[in-house]
Amino acid sequence: MAVEVTGTAQREAWLAKAFPPVERLDDGLWSVPIPFPGNPMRYTLSYVLVEGDECLVVDPGFDSDEGWGHLTAGLGAAGIGAGEVTCIIATHFHTDHLGMACRLSRVSGAPIGLGEAERRYLSVYEDAREEVELDRERMRRWGVPESRVAEGAMTVKGLEHLRGLADADFRLASGDAVPFGAALSGHDPIRVIETPGHTPGHLCLELANRAVFLSGDHLLPRITPNVSLEIRGDPDPVGSYVRSLQRVELADHYEVLPAHEYRFRGPGLRARQLRVATEERSRQVREAASVQPDPTVYSVARDISWSRGFDSLHRLQFRLALSETAAHLQHLALLGLVTGIDTVVQQPTGVEHSRNGPAVLVECT
Repeated sequence: MAVEVTGTAQREAWLAKAFPPVERLDDGLWSVPIPFPGNPMRYTLSYVLVEGDECLVVDPGFDSDEGWGHLTAGLGAAGIGAGEVTCIIATHFHTDHLGMACRLSRVSGAPIGLGEAERRYLSVYEDAREEVELDRERMRRWGVPESRVAEGAMTVKGLEHLRGLADADFRLASGDAVPFGAALSGHDPIRVIETPGHTPGHLCLELANRAVFLSGDHLLPRITPNVSLEIRGDPDPVGSYVRSLQRVELADHYEVLPAHEYRFRGPGLRARQLRVATEERSRQVREAASVQPDPTVYSVARDISWSRGFDSLHRLQFRLALSETAAHLQHLALLGLVTGIDTVVQQPTGVEHSRNGPAVLVECT
């Protein structure tokens, strides 16, 4: 059974590899696409909610001058100037969601909210080059051929880019109401649901009075979100993701507003589909590992299915494939279903821990 597509213009744009339009979805609620250059996802869907003199922006998108032009144009369609934004929420710490938050906050003075477990980690290293070398060593331990180690590892440029991302002015946990609009008077609040997996502190937002669910990257209509094992990350991101899917099996009359692809109806159905897909991925990984005489993360990743084929994966997509495979191997190891495969590098000392595990290093969707 397929979910019901509600964002028909968005879906048409997605299939045509075009840029979707700004859309008014409901009274005071707008969808604003922001370019995500150099990435197959192409854009992030930012959401703007206006109530009286207040304006909330969720996932302002990747920071670029082009993106800023799209964001301000979308705000203008909603009758709002960038300086009138009063609250900013990022569903998680990735650059295509949080990237423009600093610029928007500087212009508007609006505070930035992140999930309680989405911790800033950048102070744990002093030398980006040393951090990159640690990551390259992990690639070697994962069995990556030396000719591809640098391709799979983080880069100094990428780490320096992350230094510019915003930190949170306030934190949000499950059951919290977003400090915006009706919530301030105790009526029809926007409720937070923590959904670790894609990142340790990923969150979603439920607007029960509108039967709307802002899902970030947790629920997408067609794609299974990447769940990676990262340095200083959640020790079992696959397990966290499956539990988070159970947490969002809302009534299927809700419309889901994802950060990528297009809107759809049926969060409960989609959550169940993604649980099945995740369990099937773990089965593939376990089967591949079981038939190899000396399996590694790389050799298992090479032998499981990828939508475009493993040999087509390069740079960021290559890294994501390795990290996703490692996450499933780690999950299976914790269940006692695979043994003897090196997935985790030694945790550096002095790392801040959250209730969902150590702070994660994230680079991408």
